[in-house]
Amino acid sequence: MDVRHAPAPACLAQCDPTGRVDLEDARVVESEIVAILARRMGPIDPGLLSRAIADLSRAYRGEYPGLLRCDTLYHDMRHALETGLTMARLLDGHAQRAAAENLPAIDGRLALLGMVLALYHDIGLLRRPNEADIWGATLTPVHEERGVEFMRGYLAGTPLADLTDLTDLIMPTKLVFKIPPDWSPLRRHLGSLIATADLLSQMADRCYLEKCRDFLFLEFSAIGLAGTSSSPYPDRETLLAKTPAFYTGFIDRRLSEEFGNVRRLIAVHHAGFDPYDAAIRRNLDYLAGILASQDFTRLRRHPKTFVPEGKL
Repeated sequence: MDVRHAPAPACLAQCDPTGRVDLEDARVVESEIVAILARRMGPIDPGLLSRAIADLSRAYRGEYPGLLRCDTLYHDMRHALETGLTMARLLDGHAQRAAAENLPAIDGRLALLGMVLALYHDIGLLRRPNEADIWGATLTPVHEERGVEFMRGYLAGTPLADLTDLTDLIMPTKLVFKIPPDWSPLRRHLGSLIATADLLSQMADRCYLEKCRDFLFLEFSAIGLAGTSSSPYPDRETLLAKTPAFYTGFIDRRLSEEFGNVRRLIAVHHAGFDPYDAAIRRNLDYLAGILASQDFTRLRRHPKTFVPEGKL
């Protein structure tokens, strides 16, 4: 299906920053990713991508062997799909600028690997059968390492089995992780693309502010970062109040410096316009008005955690 001719989503809150891709329809997201990669990345295995997205849906529903249903509110299936879509757009921008900027070569297999790792970057938040009595959010401090471990096993059963040593490309999505100086330029670049896709897809979300208030605050409370007088975020308003500085003082610097400003490739893909940056600016500008007025009732959207039901 060509999503450019697909029916418009019923609610813009379900859309990506372009307003045209329904992030709660895995088939639509898959079709868009395939269409993007087919333009410039060379031959890819659409069957493997389709299987990966189907397995991801099964995993988030609790139907994949060895994993329980997703119970995290902020890190849901929608975020996984949007990270994958954002990664595809970054890869397309890379393909367009690789020669001119002397960027590391990414062939079809490496592009597919990057896509799968982007889609599965939060798989470590899903609990295992012996962890049924805990909340997945308590796994936040170690979920990237768990994801690397899971993906080693998962990729071993695919045509990408010889690339399992690259599953640690998930690690740069961990906020405290510093890319090792001995990583090759290719490994650093791919890891930066995946981590950039993760950050952009979160902060450009149409309901990002409400998700911080309703979902992220609760996930932080599971690991002692929120909800008590001694925690960094004793209440939801404090979390929101600290968000602008978190972006300008940490996230923006991480994107620009540590990740080599690969976010610029989004604008290359979109012919000069960056809908993610525009969406992030809208979110931060709106939040600035809320903080100036201290009127938090202006956050009127009511996001819902998305976990797919039934088979694709």
